[in-house]
Amino acid sequence: MRSSLKKAIGPKVITQLRTWFPSAVQKRSELREIERKAVFYSSFIKKGDTCFDVGANVGNRIAPLLYIGAKVVAVEPQEKCAKFLKQKFGNQITLIRKGLGEAKSVKEFHISNDSTISSFSDEWINAVKDTHRFKEKNWNKAVMIEMTTADEVIEANGIPSFIKIDVEGYELEVLKGLTQPIGLISFEYTVPEQPDRAIMCLNQIEKHNKNIECNYSIGEDLVWALTDWLSAEEMRNHIFSEGFNQTSFGDIYIRTKQA
Repeated sequence: MRSSLKKAIGPKVITQLRTWFPSAVQKRSELREIERKAVFYSSFIKKGDTCFDVGANVGNRIAPLLYIGAKVVAVEPQEKCAKFLKQKFGNQITLIRKGLGEAKSVKEFHISNDSTISSFSDEWINAVKDTHRFKEKNWNKAVMIEMTTADEVIEANGIPSFIKIDVEGYELEVLKGLTQPIGLISFEYTVPEQPDRAIMCLNQIEKHNKNIECNYSIGEDLVWALTDWLSAEEMRNHIFSEGFNQTSFGDIYIRTKQA
């Protein structure tokens, strides 16, 4: 009977129903994952801190930040994802339905059949679409999106303790719209396709904060890859190392050097 019902309504509807009405097992699994991420974030975020989630998508980094008690400003230009965030988190977050870039403008946004890899960056899409990484994906739809800057978001919401940037190859442009030092910033990297972009992001942050040190996490594991934080110059060298290039993707963290 159950298999007949599944066949009748189809896998897409089943997936949506599980999103709307998660099982007890699913809820426990989601809570464990939130708690795991919260352990990582709580090593540098405390209750009451303001955090910017730039490229929030469906909020898998928002939930652990809220769990800690942080105030979250979520930036998400995709209409479908923004609606999901509003429905899931409501007034717990400040939601900005725009893109971030170097200046206020309107820019073409390329929507993928997988929302997690939609992007403003033609360069990034061209770099990854012909590789094994995303050969099954497409970016067949484009919409025009209003852009603002990180500086404008700070002016409206205050200086954050942490900015997370995950915008599929558009990280450098987001950082160009930030002209002040922030205690901790993370940005996504993609290797071996774009190690140079990671270097440029690091350099851009260093323009406004000379006193920095660097670490990273691999993929979605949210575990420090390095026991000791590196200087900016050491990190630049490490990015071009064979070991780093085998990590595929992850997040580089840049913080003001600890005393």
